[in-house]
Amino acid sequence: MTTKGTLDDGVNYFLHSAERAGLDEELVALILRETADKLTVRQPRGRGLTEAEAAFLVESGAFTAKHLAETQHRIEEGELARHERNTHSGALARTLVATQVSDMLGISASRVRHRQAKNNLFGFLVGRVRLYPTWQFDPETRRVLPHLAQVVEAFPYGWHPASIEGFMTTPQSNLPPGLVGTHADETHVTPVEWLRNGGDPQALVEILEGIRRA
Repeated sequence: MTTKGTLDDGVNYFLHSAERAGLDEELVALILRETADKLTVRQPRGRGLTEAEAAFLVESGAFTAKHLAETQHRIEEGELARHERNTHSGALARTLVATQVSDMLGISASRVRHRQAKNNLFGFLVGRVRLYPTWQFDPETRRVLPHLAQVVEAFPYGWHPASIEGFMTTPQSNLPPGLVGTHADETHVTPVEWLRNGGDPQALVEILEGIRRA
């Protein structure tokens, strides 16, 4: 069992890390509350696949018998639930509150909210606080990515902010390199890189429409 001293050290380490990273105090409090809330939702244990379901997955070629056994073990031990919590907390940490966006863009907080309402900024609510992911801002120009609204409008309804972040920061096979100032030896580019370098946003819209239809 973790001692209180060790627990205090962990909390202090988190707070000091958040301070070094420049996270807003309100955001830090939200991360702590969200993490605590998710800890109260227990991952169901002991519910594996039936023999028929497992046999089908192996025979279909989707899993080898070894891979399937390892995956079931991870589910039963709660590893996937822990990964989900970590992904969610990471997505929260990579956000800004309205006042930070206001300072960066040189506009009022009310204009920030107006832009979000028009999909010219992407934001999501955690409790009563709206957060703005950092992936949508060019770190060099400190401006919003070009054509962002067109892409935001195409996000599948109900998509989790962590899933959206994953899509925007993961190289996509439908986005070839070399067209928007990327290096020729790169295999693919991310949607963020695509927009940042002048790529056609319709290419991203078409990928997202395919995801919605799947």
